[in-house]
Amino acid sequence: MFRKSGYLRRNWPGVLRQQSCRFQSQLRNGGGGNEVHVHEAIPNTDVGLQGEAAGLSWNNVEVKDLYLLEKGIKKTDQAISEFSNYRYKFKRLPPNYGCNQLVKIDRRLEAELRHIMSYFRSPIKYAFGYGSGVFEQSGYLQESEKPQIDLIFGVSHPEHFHSLNMRQNPHHYSTMRYFGSDFVSKLQDVGAGVYFNPFVNIYGHDVKYGVISMENLLKDLATWDTFYLAGRLQKPVKVLKNDLRVQFWNQLNLKAAATLAKSRIMAKSPSKFSEFEFYKEITALSYLGDVRYKLGGENPKKIHNIVEKNFDNFRSYYKPIYKDVVLNDLSYLPKGYTPDNALSALEQKIYVSSSVQAIKGIFTAGLTKSIKYAWAKKMKALDQR
Repeated sequence: MFRKSGYLRRNWPGVLRQQSCRFQSQLRNGGGGNEVHVHEAIPNTDVGLQGEAAGLSWNNVEVKDLYLLEKGIKKTDQAISEFSNYRYKFKRLPPNYGCNQLVKIDRRLEAELRHIMSYFRSPIKYAFGYGSGVFEQSGYLQESEKPQIDLIFGVSHPEHFHSLNMRQNPHHYSTMRYFGSDFVSKLQDVGAGVYFNPFVNIYGHDVKYGVISMENLLKDLATWDTFYLAGRLQKPVKVLKNDLRVQFWNQLNLKAAATLAKSRIMAKSPSKFSEFEFYKEITALSYLGDVRYKLGGENPKKIHNIVEKNFDNFRSYYKPIYKDVVLNDLSYLPKGYTPDNALSALEQKIYVSSSVQAIKGIFTAGLTKSIKYAWAKKMKALDQR
């Protein structure tokens, strides 16, 4: 079935996941009848897995057979986890893989977000909305308060995006626009690789949008290079334009976040493990070394508030991940990370990326907008003390 090496080289991540999904689905459903079919194995010359096609009677399956079958499932999952080519272009993903990332929000708000997206003429490959302007957080003094809407755009060619966007929206940029789109795209690459334009009015909404290259976004998800957007995507977001590569790598990113969160809780107080604390630990990861958090520029109750108002969204976002990591005791971390070294490594990465990003923001947003943004954050933090 999969003996053509060319096919495997092009499609092996999807093939492996399909094999694993078939195994698990058949085990759960009794084999789609009374039999569990082990499909033809992938030749070990391509991906290192061995086996022969076989059929096992569900009623006569022995413990040894189930053990071997489960071992095969784990091998396919391990092979996917070890796949590190974040530049690989997926033509399709197995059914339902990563569908948990497509969180639903209020229809009217979603329509407004898509209306804002339609405003931009520059090509956008992947986009999502996040923050209190998209997902409610407890702590606002008045229901009438309208937080700034935060958006992230993943683009294939930042210089091209900025060139077109500067023509359409020169007022979105600070004085950096006078240096040209090539300079702006190079400045974007500094630090976490994101260029923000805050306090932009689009169709009556205050919007802050960040631009990142798809290369840097995928690299961060796959390797935790800066953890700037990998950490952001570990909390529920509203995907406004999807990309299969991001969907694939973010699923592993979520699994890694769950692995660390579970490890932290079990190390501190295993008897007090709860789903709420689990999501708080996940949320806390992206604030480990955040310079704004350390300097009091963020609401000190922000982590609790995010989870409290979005518990159902977290449940939906992590539904298959929670089952794999918490209930089935599976785990995953990017290459080079372990439960012992991950926290200190992330704290250092986040401190560096957030510090550079904060300094860069003075130039990309302009002094006036930077002061306005910092002041708004500080006032919000003081209100919640």
